[in-house]
Amino acid sequence: MGDSVLTRMRRSIVQGDWMLGEKISEARVAASLGTSKTPVREALVQLKHEGLVEIRPQAGTFVFTLAPGELNQICEMRWVLEAAALRRVFEIDARAELVKRLKAVFADMQAAWTQNDVSCYLSLDGAFHQAICEVCGSPYILQSYNLIAGKVAALRTHLGIDPHHLEKSFAEHERLVDLVATADLELVLALLASHIARKEGSYWEHLDQTPAGGILPRQE
Repeated sequence: MGDSVLTRMRRSIVQGDWMLGEKISEARVAASLGTSKTPVREALVQLKHEGLVEIRPQAGTFVFTLAPGELNQICEMRWVLEAAALRRVFEIDARAELVKRLKAVFADMQAAWTQNDVSCYLSLDGAFHQAICEVCGSPYILQSYNLIAGKVAALRTHLGIDPHHLEKSFAEHERLVDLVATADLELVLALLASHIARKEGSYWEHLDQTPAGGILPRQE
């Protein structure tokens, strides 16, 4: 039951059923899931470890929000880990396996794109980048990536629906597959940097951050 509660609560945050900063009622969650408060509390402790909730003494538990500058830090950590994973894929000659994995995920992304299934597309976006860290063969890189994967997935839900992002995302993922297939590591890393790093990344360039840490579409 505990694992099921954790999985369902994580999914609710990642899929945007709860808004960023929204207060979570243990009693309501327990009632909706047909369980006691104990597995809900246990799940919240794990979700706090994953950065998906904030537990504030005397106030309650809330879905995470972004502190000033945190958006950049998340992008920078993704760049560090995914770039290291890509370099290692080339070093250990696992490029063929990575190409196979990326092509399979991108084929599903194409199907979701054609069907205008944004939720599915964004989930596959996460699987695409997760595959890079899985194929690299380093448990340390993968474990480190998993520490931020949940928060990144939730941010995709809130930020990734921007039409400009979706168009750019689709083109860049297709290009990444092609560059890995042609074994051009430097070009792969350059595209990856523009794709996710700092505020130039696809997710962030058309967004602003509020003083309180919220996120809003940029008015142009």
